[in-house]
Amino acid sequence: MDWSKAKTILIFAFLALNIYLLFQLLTETWATEVVTNDNTSITQILDQRNVDPAKLPRMGRDIGYLTGSSEEMSAAMITKNREAQLATTLDNMQLEVELKQPVPLDAKDLRTTASTFVEEYVPFGNEYAYWRYDEKTRQIAFVQTFEDNKIFSAPEVEGDTEMYIGPSLILIQLNESFEVTDYKQRHLKDLSSKTQDDLVLTASEAISQLASRKYFQPNQEMRSINSGFYSLPLDSSGSLIIMPPLWSIGIDDQVYFVNAIDGTVEHVEFETKE
Repeated sequence: MDWSKAKTILIFAFLALNIYLLFQLLTETWATEVVTNDNTSITQILDQRNVDPAKLPRMGRDIGYLTGSSEEMSAAMITKNREAQLATTLDNMQLEVELKQPVPLDAKDLRTTASTFVEEYVPFGNEYAYWRYDEKTRQIAFVQTFEDNKIFSAPEVEGDTEMYIGPSLILIQLNESFEVTDYKQRHLKDLSSKTQDDLVLTASEAISQLASRKYFQPNQEMRSINSGFYSLPLDSSGSLIIMPPLWSIGIDDQVYFVNAIDGTVEHVEFETKE
C-alpha cells in the first residue's frame, strides 16, 4: 500500500470534514442572527403574529440597572386599619398578615378594588401596582414600582419548609367569595438606577427572542407587554441586589420575562390573567 498517498487522502478528508462543520456552525449562527437581529425578519415576525409595531411600548435605550436591598419588615409598619390585622414576620423580611374579618372585593373589578385595599391596609401601599390574578390559587399579585416602572419577581419560591415570595411583591389571598383573608409582603428599599453603556432590546426585538425560542407561535396571541425591572428571589440575608431592565410579555395565558440587556428568557410559572 502507498502510505504516502493514503496519508494525503486522510488529510484532505479531515480538511473537508472541518470545512463542513464550520459551514454548519456559521449557518446556524447566521440563522440566529437573522431571527433576532435582522430588521426585515422582525417585521415579518410581528406581521405573522398580528402585532402592530406602532402600538408597542418604548424603553429608553440608555436605561440602566436598578439596585436595592430588602426592607426589614415589622408589624409596626402597619399604620392603616391596624386593629383589623394580625401580623407576623418571616426572617424579619416578609410581612405575613391575617385579617380578623375578610374584606370583600368586587369580582367584576378586581384590579380597582384590590388596589383600594392595598392603599388602605398595606404598608407602602402607594408604591405598588396591580400585576396579575391567579384564578387557580385565588391570589392577586402586586409589584413594587420605581419611577413608574414595575419591579417584577417570581411570584413564589420555596425555601426549606417556609414559603418566600418575590422580594418586590404583595400576594393577596382571596376566598371563594372574593374576600381578602390574608396577604404577604416584601419591600425593597434604597432603590437607585445605575447607567450602563449597553443598548437595551426594543419591544420588537424582545418579541423576536420569544419567537426564535418557539414561545410565541403565529397562532398565539400576545395579551400584554410591559417594561420594567426583574428582581431575583432573596434569601434571608437581604443583601444588595442588581435588577436588570426587562420586558414582561404575556402570550396566551403564559408570562415570559425577556432580559433587555442580554435577551435571556425566563418562563414565569404563574397561570393567571392580566
